[in-house]
Amino acid sequence: MRFWLLIILALELLLGGGMASAEDADESQARALLEEAVAHLQAADSFTLSITQTGEPYPLAISLDGVNALPASLISAEAQYIKPGELFLSANLRMFLPVWLNVYALDERQWLSFPSGAPWLALPASDGFDVNNLMAADDGIQLVMENLREPRIIDEAARIGENVFWELRGLAEPAGVSALLFGFIEPQDNVELVAHINAEDGRFASLELTMLETAEAEDKEPTVWRIQFGAYDEERDFEPPSG
Repeated sequence: MRFWLLIILALELLLGGGMASAEDADESQARALLEEAVAHLQAADSFTLSITQTGEPYPLAISLDGVNALPASLISAEAQYIKPGELFLSANLRMFLPVWLNVYALDERQWLSFPSGAPWLALPASDGFDVNNLMAADDGIQLVMENLREPRIIDEAARIGENVFWELRGLAEPAGVSALLFGFIEPQDNVELVAHINAEDGRFASLELTMLETAEAEDKEPTVWRIQFGAYDEERDFEPPSG
């Protein structure tokens, strides 16, 4: 009897060790894919972002001299990033009524066209804002991915249309997610992240961010941000403010 108990114990140890090794290998592969995708993004001369927010409206953290200037939430936005620190964003906001505005950012400076098409207005400096944070080595997208907890590959051949993607999941920390969305939001809890990475070129295709702080209410849909990446290394598609 003792012999069979020893055999069973040995099998459990072997199987458990094998499962742990497989999990470690899966996490290592996931981190390698994310690291490559981050490197591609940081190396790109330009790319576009298409952002949508669904579920419970999430307040934007846009302030002037510490005062909330726009009590609003985002419906959708289209943006283009130009290396090293230039951003144009056209956003559809939910205020009392849906409105459109344009934001232009150059390093730490920002200009606002509100409503969209109005003359550009230079904004006072915003504490901590710098569009370069998105691509910084210790911030933004790199900070999010390097500190992603328990990254896992969900699907090695996820299909969206005719394209094939790696699909990965993990938990992201609030600070990096804030920089990922240019400081316009301030998450108070961890964020569930799902990434799609193009299997052909290793570049980010999309990110889906679920704000876990909004997922507790049973009668409300959690806030979800969806960010699609595209148009890598294409020419500028906007006119910056003059002067």
